[in-house]
Amino acid sequence: MGIGVRVRGPLSGEAAGEALRLAVVALVTWYRREGRALPWRSDPAPYRVWVSEVMLQQTQVATVRPYFDRFLCRFPTVTALAAASEDAVLQVWQGLGYYTRARALHAASRRLVAERGGELPRTVAELRRLPGIGPYTAGAIASIAFGAREPVVDGNVARVLTRWFALGGDPRRQPLQAQIWSIAERLVGHEDPGDVNQALMELGAILCTPRSPVCAACPIAAHCHAHRLRAEVRYPELAPRPRPQALTMAAGVAWRSGRVLVVRAPEGSRWWSGLWHFPVSEVAERERPVAVAAAAVGRALGRDVPDGAPMMRLCHAVTRYRIELLVFSLRLEKKEGARRCREGCAWRRPAELEGLAMPAPHRRVARAIGLAPPAERGGSCAHPRRRLRISGA
Repeated sequence: MGIGVRVRGPLSGEAAGEALRLAVVALVTWYRREGRALPWRSDPAPYRVWVSEVMLQQTQVATVRPYFDRFLCRFPTVTALAAASEDAVLQVWQGLGYYTRARALHAASRRLVAERGGELPRTVAELRRLPGIGPYTAGAIASIAFGAREPVVDGNVARVLTRWFALGGDPRRQPLQAQIWSIAERLVGHEDPGDVNQALMELGAILCTPRSPVCAACPIAAHCHAHRLRAEVRYPELAPRPRPQALTMAAGVAWRSGRVLVVRAPEGSRWWSGLWHFPVSEVAERERPVAVAAAAVGRALGRDVPDGAPMMRLCHAVTRYRIELLVFSLRLEKKEGARRCREGCAWRRPAELEGLAMPAPHRRVARAIGLAPPAERGGSCAHPRRRLRISGA
């Protein structure tokens, strides 16, 4: 039987306190020897730590690395980020997802320049006043960049601590969530807090993994209660997540005189707020995807347009949705696609799309049509891929 919520037992008393200190020392020693070489670790300047922690929210390290390098190359300082337009920031961020992070980062940089000369505050309380910074990100910045004795708890840390102390319950819920934060706070009092926090995260990422923990290489295996019980995979006791919701969307790639129609999603819209994309709409039950795509194009132009031809089928996962995106190509005559269109719409040549901030699935479509735009003369379009048979089209 695990220790459950009786957290104070293994942490109280002189002998237990010394054992805890030795475990933390072993953990940090392992991290300094075995930790991955990451660009934000080699130079933990406050701005670099901040950008990396925001990017790492709900995103894996392998995905973040190239984006981090490109972002820092384009916006090397808080001042440079604040001086950029939101479009420029989103364009560099595109493909990383969760675009509210980029907008919050940009808004916070402008506030820092206006109020603090571009310098990040050092305390968790002050950091949390900035857009997009919650308890975890504030603790990470304060401890890693400024050496403050502040804890951090993400999914990796929660998994490590629930196994280390065999804590029953769901760490995403109270009261266990608060108890885990309390333990994490205790741990940063024994060694360099930035290294303690990063060591816990690193251990969860590369050894103390969800399904196949590598206990033989773990620096704190001798101190781990779940390991002693041979019950590592029992912890954490997470409630099952809801299954992803399937969603079908249809997009229209409308061509006119060598240009394609793109629209910009209004701020606050359900999908891809503030980003450029091809006219798109959700497909309800019994609706014909080809008609939905044509209707989306028609709304952008303010007139009816003819149905198009099947072009591509993409699958894309975002938050709790699994999206099937059906793409249709529409070749419009001049009278059907006047150069002017409604506000938030634009006609662009395929080569110009690369400069727009677009969500990942629409970026894939843009790059595909850039490789093989349809012929301006003749009846059918030359699609970049073999035409697909789409049921219900």
